Amino acid sequence: MTQEQNKETPKKKKTRFISNIIGGKIFNSDIFINNIWLLLLIALYAFIYVSNRYAYRQELKHIKELKAQKQDMKYKLLTTQSEFSEKSRQSNIEKYINENESKLKTATNPPFTVK
Repeated sequence: MTQEQNKETPKKKKTRFISNIIGGKIFNSDIFINNIWLLLLIALYAFIYVSNRYAYRQELKHIKELKAQKQDMKYKLLTTQSEFSEKSRQSNIEKYINENESKLKTATNPPFTVK
């Protein structure tokens, strides 16, 4: 064999490499067989990375929903407290008693303690 025959053009090498990948001959090569466990480990890490990222996104979405729910509950609490303080004022209680014609009256004597 001469040196000219031994040397292949870069285009032929590239075509041969692509045909080896497509044809599946690369799986029979010594490099692939010797490093199969490393490749499987890399694939496992890639799978774990993708699944953890997906779980992280789901948790962020859930946290965002909970924050919005917390804000809504906070506003509802403030509204309820405001309504309660409005209804529990003495003037409103007296007005409610007078409207319903109850026998209750406002005390005219100050409260006293029993000893």
